[in-house]
Amino acid sequence: DTSRSISLCGLGASASVAEDARHKLMRFGRPVSACTDVIDQRVLTVNLDPDDCVVCISYTGRTLPMIELAELARRAGAGVIGITAPGSPLADHCDLVLAVESGEDTELYTPMTSRLAQLVLIDILCTRWALLRGDAYIDHLMAMKQVLRSTRAPRGH
Repeated sequence: DTSRSISLCGLGASASVAEDARHKLMRFGRPVSACTDVIDQRVLTVNLDPDDCVVCISYTGRTLPMIELAELARRAGAGVIGITAPGSPLADHCDLVLAVESGEDTELYTPMTSRLAQLVLIDILCTRWALLRGDAYIDHLMAMKQVLRSTRAPRGH
């Protein structure tokens, strides 16, 4: 909760998880981005410092660009969180691992249950973060809803 910024990084099926997490975390008043391109992810690391946090999302934890990204982010001094398989090569390069296991064979099948497990984890984290902020956070949420109100047609139309 003390990071200056949060960069969510994923490739393939994990890219959509990074985008979903960005969408949810941007409500907490902290600069947050989703980076789903290998080149952009590497460039991102040049701008990191110890006040930043990078979240590397990879179900298998064996995606080489994600492992390299974690190494580069740590070298820059940023905090690195992995949403990945425990004991994976990616996990070895993270300061904190939020383990996700679904038993899904992503070598054969398109990732589905693994992606859903990652999305559930993000939802749990965001819910917990909101609850920790207490009643003061309700005013912040109401202000957001007010800003968004003009983007919706009235009910019943």
